[in-house]
Amino acid sequence: MKAFFKPAVAGVLFICMNFFIGSSSAQNKQGSGRVMLAGEVVDSACALDAKSAYQVIELDPLSMGRLIRQGEGEPHIFLLRLVKCSLTRPDPSRPGTYLPDWQHLRVTFEGLADSGGRLFATVGTSTGLALRIADMQGLQSTPGVSMPLTSLTGEDQELRYTLQLVGNGRPMAVGSHRAAVRFRLEYF
Repeated sequence: MKAFFKPAVAGVLFICMNFFIGSSSAQNKQGSGRVMLAGEVVDSACALDAKSAYQVIELDPLSMGRLIRQGEGEPHIFLLRLVKCSLTRPDPSRPGTYLPDWQHLRVTFEGLADSGGRLFATVGTSTGLALRIADMQGLQSTPGVSMPLTSLTGEDQELRYTLQLVGNGRPMAVGSHRAAVRFRLEYF
């Protein structure tokens, strides 16, 4: 029996050459205030290592000639490291009983899709480029589409992926580029 569980861990993977963070400030009024809280309590088999949750990957400059000849830049490996895994699931509604063990994990990468929908779009002054994310078996991720299930081992586990700058079939122009890609982990 497979049941869908809300995302157990959400993270953000930032891939960029230029990265800007803006800040905002709120005006304080003396004698009044407001507190807003939003959140979600979820069940998960593993914790996500803090270094995996928010990553910045800076791509080395790449000559346009090389990109045109080869069609892609060098692959960059990044990891999602799962730690403190426990596959057993106590049933919170019936103390002393257990739900079926966690068995699988599904990863979904989300971000702005390139015009073809199969690659992750970049923004900036460069054109004709996109990002490709693939697992170590070469299976490519499509923005917003879940990757195949991965078996959970019950131990700390590393999920390895590659990121590559690729041509998207449009005319290329030199410049800077950046992209933000989020990922979601779901346990079954």
